[in-house]
Amino acid sequence: MHSDLIRSLSQPLVPIATSAAAVLPRLVGIRAVVFDIYGTLVVSGSGDIGTTDAEQKEAAMESILRDLKIEPPAGSDPLSQRFVGHIKRHHQLSRSRGIEHPEVEIRDIWADLLERDRDELLETAAITYECTTNPVWPMPGAQDLLAALRERGLLLGIVSNAQFYTPLMFEALLGTDLATLGFDAELCYFSYQFGEAKPGLALYTRLHETLAGREIAPGEVLYLGNDALKDVHPAAELGFRTALFAGDKRSLRLREDENDLHPPDAVITELAQTLTLLG
Repeated sequence: MHSDLIRSLSQPLVPIATSAAAVLPRLVGIRAVVFDIYGTLVVSGSGDIGTTDAEQKEAAMESILRDLKIEPPAGSDPLSQRFVGHIKRHHQLSRSRGIEHPEVEIRDIWADLLERDRDELLETAAITYECTTNPVWPMPGAQDLLAALRERGLLLGIVSNAQFYTPLMFEALLGTDLATLGFDAELCYFSYQFGEAKPGLALYTRLHETLAGREIAPGEVLYLGNDALKDVHPAAELGFRTALFAGDKRSLRLREDENDLHPPDAVITELAQTLTLLG
C-alpha cells in the first residue's frame, strides 16, 4: 500500500524559523480557506516538490532501481539527467500546445525513463524517489488548524503543484484522508491532473469558477501559500484574499526580485495564526 510506503520512508522534520514578522489584519466575511501544500501544509525538506542536489538524485535513482530489481535503461548518460530530459520534452510539447506553465504526470516520466508501462512497481519507484529526495512532514499545527476551520463550517480547498502521491501523504502522515480532514473534493486542484502548474492562473481559475457556482465571491476566499509568485500573486489576480505563510526558511519565497507582484493581505509565521485573521 502506497501510504504505508510513504510512512516507512518518512521521519519528522522541523521548520526553520524565518525573520519575517506576522501581519495579522482581520479578514471579514471569509467562507472558504484554500491551501498550497508543499512548504505550507507540510514541511518540505528540499523547499519544494522535486528539487534537490543532482548527485543525491542520481544516487537515489540507482539505489531504487537496484533495490526493486528494475533493469536500468540502456544509455551512457546519468539516469537523473535522462529523467530531467524527459520532463523537459514533456514541457516543450505542452508549450507547443499553448500551455505557458506546463506540469508533467510523473508516472509518465518514469514510464518513459524505464521504458515500461505504468504499474505498481513503477509507482513504488516514483514514491521512493520523491520521499528520498524531497522528504516531507506535516507542518506544526496543520491538523489542528484544519479541525478548527472545519468546526467553523468553512469550506476547505487546495490549489497546489503536486503529483499522484501528494494526496497520499496525508493518509500516511496524518492517518486520515483529505475528505476526513475536511477538504471538499470539488475545491481541490492538483497540477498533475490538469497538465498545468502554478504560477499560471489555470488552477486558480478552475477554483474561481467552482466557487462562483456556489455563489461564493473571490473576496470571501482566503488562499494561503508560501510563495509570493506562485501562490499570492495569481490568487490575488483573481480577487482572492491572500496570506503568505512565512513559517519555514526552507520554503519561504518572497520573490523580492520580481516586479509588480500583488502583496499579501496578511503574513503568518505559524499556521494557527490563520484563526486570528478570521477573528
